[in-house]
Formats: sequence, C-alpha cells, structure tokens
Amino acid sequence: MSFRRKTACVHRTLALLGLLASTTWFGATFAPPAAAAQLGQYFPIPNSLTISGVPRDSLLKLQSKWLQNGLDNLKKARTEAEAALEKAKAGATDQVAAAEENLKKIDEMIAQTQEELALSDNNDSSHEIQTDRKRKLMLHLNQWINELNRLATEQMKIAILKDGAEAMAAQNRNYQLSEQADNLEKSKTDASITDWAAK
Repeated sequence: MSFRRKTACVHRTLALLGLLASTTWFGATFAPPAAAAQLGQYFPIPNSLTISGVPRDSLLKLQSKWLQNGLDNLKKARTEAEAALEKAKAGATDQVAAAEENLKKIDEMIAQTQEELALSDNNDSSHEIQTDRKRKLMLHLNQWINELNRLATEQMKIAILKDGAEAMAAQNRNYQLSEQADNLEKSKTDASITDWAAK
C-alpha cells in the first residue's frame, strides 16, 4: 500500500473515531429501521461484497444471498428453540413462557425475511414494487457500509496501539474494509441505482 493511500486511510478512519465515540451500531444514528433485516446474530455481514457488472443487479444478488443465509440461520435457530420448548414442557415449566416467546419471535423474523427475500427477487415492472425493492436494498446497503466502517475503525485502533507486523496487518485490513465501504458507497450513485424507480 502506498504512503498516500495509508495516510488517506488513517485520516478517514480517525475522523470516524470521533463519530463512533458518540454513537454505536445499535444507537440512534446507525440503527436501521425495524422494517429491514438487521445485521447481527442471524445476519452477519457478507464475506464477499464485491460488485461486478451492473451495480444494481450485483447488489440485488448480494442481498438475496445475504437474506437466504440469514433465513437458513433462523431456521436452525427455530429447530433449537423448538427443542428448548419441549425440554421446558417436560421438566422446567417455569421456562415454558419464555421458550414460547422466543419461538414466536423467531417465527416472526422468518416470515419477515421470507417477504424481504421474495421482494429482492421480484422483477415485476410495478413502480410501487420496484420502489419498495429499492428502498429495502438501500437500507441493507447502508447497514453493510456502516458495519464495514465500524470494523475498519477497530482495525485502525489496533494499528495505533500495536507495533510491527501486528500493526501493519491491522492497517492493511483497515484499508481493505475502508475500500469495500467506499466501493459500496460509490455504487449508490451509479445510474442503475439512481434511475431505478425514479419516476
């Protein structure tokens, strides 16, 4: 990595440190609306966020894969929740209500994710559908960007506190994460996105 790139990366990340000091991922500034699947236990950030070809099509594919992965995680969690409920019914009756509530919440998340996945893959020409499709994609995209910037900031903190190879590795990782966030941010201004459902 060139000195100029490293310097720009450091400046950008240090600027983020001040921002992140006053808010967190789950705070008012970064928390995404409840209407969208949220990064977390069931929806980890995608391993690959590489954009190729037309940005809109590439991002929709990334979104569908991310939602499907989250849905798979939720279904596994449901199986575990069902087992926990049956166990509670068999001997820990004081835990039955909590187990039932947990299962209910997971079912609601599964239903919501299935709806979002169906929307992500919906090519209907309806302006209303495409407007909602774009809105959901932007919500998810902004989550990924915020999380990448948060992770980049963590790596810069490590680079500042450590020395030698560990510091260099953290600085390189910071650059990679920041570059991914920048590329996603730039994709939002591509014509395939800005002209989508514009009328």
